[in-house]
Amino acid sequence: MGHTDTSTKAAAQLALLVEYFVELRASSPGGGRRSPTRSIENTAPLNVATLSHIHASVREIREYVDIESPGTVEPLPKDPAGVYDWCIRNTEHDDEAVKRRRDTIIYRQYLEHAIEAGDDKVVRHHRCPGCGTVGLHWKSGSAVCRKRDCLTPDGLRPKWTLAHLAAEYIADQEKRSRRAT
Repeated sequence: MGHTDTSTKAAAQLALLVEYFVELRASSPGGGRRSPTRSIENTAPLNVATLSHIHASVREIREYVDIESPGTVEPLPKDPAGVYDWCIRNTEHDDEAVKRRRDTIIYRQYLEHAIEAGDDKVVRHHRCPGCGTVGLHWKSGSAVCRKRDCLTPDGLRPKWTLAHLAAEYIADQEKRSRRAT
C-alpha cells in the first residue's frame, strides 16, 4: 500500500467526519442533498469535539508542509478531505525522510479519524510492536496488546500510541516495497 492508498483512506475518513458529524444534513424535495441550513426548527447537533479534531488535523498538515516545503504557493483546499492530496503534491520533490514523516502523519490521522468516528477496531489490524501478535485493542486512548505473556518489564500490558503504530506501519510498507522491487 503506497502513500496514495493511505491518503485516500485518510481523506475518506475525514470526509465521513465532516459529513456525518459536522454538516447539517437536509434533503431537497426530490430527495437529493441541498445546502445545510440552520433554524430554530431545523437544528442538528454539532459535535464540537469532532469539528476541533478536523481543524487540528488540517492545521497539522498545513504546518508540516509549511516547515518541510517552505514557499508552497498552492492554496490549501477548502474541502478538508483534499488536504492529503495537497500535502502529497507539495512534498513530492522532497527527500525520502520528509515523505516518510508525511506518510506517517497521514496514516496516524487516518487511525485518529476512524476512532473519532467510533471505529476503534481499526487498531486490531496492527501487530503489537512488542510481541508481533495481530489483534491490538483500543482502550483508554491507547492500543493495548491482549496477549497474556506480552508484558512490560513492570508486569503491565504494553500500550502503544497511534503515532507509534503509524510509524511501524509505514516502515513495514517501505520494507515490503523494497522487497517487491
